[in-house]
Amino acid sequence: MAEQLAPVAARLRGVYSVVQSVSQVILEIRREHETDVFATARNIVINWVKDRAGRPLPPQAWKGEGFELEEIGSQRTAAVNIDQPRYWAARLDDSDKEVPQRSWVTEVGIAERASDSVVLGARLLCVLRGEDTSFDPSIPRFVRTIVERIPSTYLEGRRIRLDPQIIRSEDEVDEIVALIENRARRLDVIMCALPEGSEDIATATVRTNQIHMRTLGAAHVAVITGPASFHLSDRIGKEFSVFRGAVRTYRSSFDTAQDEPFRHPLGLPKRIIEWPDGGSEGYERFLIRQTLLRSAAGHDVERQLPPFTEVRRIAAQLRLEAARDTGSSERELLALAEKEIKELRDSSEKDRATYQGLVDQYERERDQAREEAQQTQAASGHLRQRIRALEEQVKSSTKSVADAPIPTSLDGLEPWCRNQLSGVVDLHNRAIQGAKKSRYEDVTLIYKALLLLRDACVPMKRDGGLDKKAQFEMGCQQLGISQRA
Repeated sequence: MAEQLAPVAARLRGVYSVVQSVSQVILEIRREHETDVFATARNIVINWVKDRAGRPLPPQAWKGEGFELEEIGSQRTAAVNIDQPRYWAARLDDSDKEVPQRSWVTEVGIAERASDSVVLGARLLCVLRGEDTSFDPSIPRFVRTIVERIPSTYLEGRRIRLDPQIIRSEDEVDEIVALIENRARRLDVIMCALPEGSEDIATATVRTNQIHMRTLGAAHVAVITGPASFHLSDRIGKEFSVFRGAVRTYRSSFDTAQDEPFRHPLGLPKRIIEWPDGGSEGYERFLIRQTLLRSAAGHDVERQLPPFTEVRRIAAQLRLEAARDTGSSERELLALAEKEIKELRDSSEKDRATYQGLVDQYERERDQAREEAQQTQAASGHLRQRIRALEEQVKSSTKSVADAPIPTSLDGLEPWCRNQLSGVVDLHNRAIQGAKKSRYEDVTLIYKALLLLRDACVPMKRDGGLDKKAQFEMGCQQLGISQRA
């Protein structure tokens, strides 16, 4: 069926664009020394647009006013200005120089949030017609220029610079932990650990400066020294820490009580060096790609940075209301309304195919996810059957309550569970953390109860039968514990 539909899919790709969100940046620029950072940031973006527009920008562009550039030989470029509240937005469609029918759409918004700060947002989209080809995600170059020229630039409340932050002291560990545990954090925190005992950034397994520059504004990148890694382990636990040259990505909504360690991916040095697609540099590309794509994902991305078409619509409505309030004649109002309607209609037609392609892309990803989930369920069922067969074969050699080691302390609960219960009983990280913090008089009872779950409860639930139920009930009586459904 897929082979038969392939020509149809190829024809559809020629009609509708395939749109993929690539990256998104939201920066806060604070005023210092009475500087108009709004105009400074806008001029930086306009100069970036000028180098890609293909034709000289009109004079009103340099005054911060709205404009639209659609001359022959130019890239599709437009900007909108709103005086009150102070807002400037721009959009540039930059055709790919190497891949035919592929373009990069950059949308920028600059808003005066308060008397002392300005918010700048930038979103990058990849629009493709025809054959789908891979690409390396990126962020617009002007983001780096803004960070370089305006020192008072912040990302999620933290000042950012052109170099990654280096964590050396215990106080700096406390600061980065506060960021990791911040429930309002949306972006990833990439923590690169130096080898044990090292404080030289050159000894890192990956090129930390490269990762920082290519994710600037879309992630928090930090380098933690070997000695500081011990403080990090003390603060968030060894299972969530990072040390000895490893790299860990802390996702948003970090919670040691609820999360499993694998939710925050860890790259070990050996795995990074032996990465199948180019070693450590291949791992860097993988890490950067995943981080940037995640920055543009989520249900609130449009709330943080409204689409350019929405800003243009609001600006047109405000101009019409302003003309009405100043007492313009009906003829002038009608001419203004007709002009705005024509501009919005033209823009809507141009954007329809683009955003229809975005909807189609989401639907394809949804259908693919459903199919992969079904395949995973089928494969899981097959693997469960094989595991049961293997368990029956080695049942005679499986350790029971009688011969399994029973520790007298909960300090080694996690490795003990991994060795004794793996594949049969999964103990949630929250339960392990809770057990470590608790106080039990009879610690051995906990281990015996877990073994009873492995040897009697799981077979009873999985296979059924009165004999297995009776065996489980007898085990509960012997341990003096009650069973719950």
